[in-house]
Amino acid sequence: MGADGVLIVTPSYYKGQMTSEALYRHYISVAEASPIPIVTYNVPKFTGLNIAPTLVARLAEHPKIVGIKDSAGDIGQLIDIIRLAPQGFEVLVGNAPAYYSALGVGAMGAILAVANVAPRECVSIKELFDQGKLDEARALHFKLMPVGRAVTSQFGIGGLKAALDLLDYYGGNPRSPLFYPSPEEVEEIHCILRQAELPA
Repeated sequence: MGADGVLIVTPSYYKGQMTSEALYRHYISVAEASPIPIVTYNVPKFTGLNIAPTLVARLAEHPKIVGIKDSAGDIGQLIDIIRLAPQGFEVLVGNAPAYYSALGVGAMGAILAVANVAPRECVSIKELFDQGKLDEARALHFKLMPVGRAVTSQFGIGGLKAALDLLDYYGGNPRSPLFYPSPEEVEEIHCILRQAELPA
């Protein structure tokens, strides 16, 4: 259908049996079957599993496995992934609080929930970082953190949807069992967006 690549989340239902070898075989099977490149997705908060840096490096040897979105938020682990993976393997951070630090240790970029509501700002952080304007990049990163928290851990997917609606994008209702925030929570999100000088 025209996709350039796919993001493959770690299988986790039979968590006790999801050994490094099982995960390796799974990702290699997907890579062999896929007509397009794949990016592994490490999100221990939701799967209860963490892909070890040594496993990432092993997977990175396959030509179809081109990168990882690591949402663990562990900078030490991110350093090990970058250190062990071959050159050209794209390491992306999926945890907004770790974004600036991740760039500092060599991450190529990020896939962030907050980028849905502040795309220009997220791109600007990377551009400022690449230009060596580290103080400006850090200041912008800090400014976005309350927004990042609001659309993830604080109000969840419903908060992200509400923020999108407030910014004249389309959010709409999340799928059940998730739900849209209350009017009071929406007003709180609105205040957070205004404090970050997002056009809400």
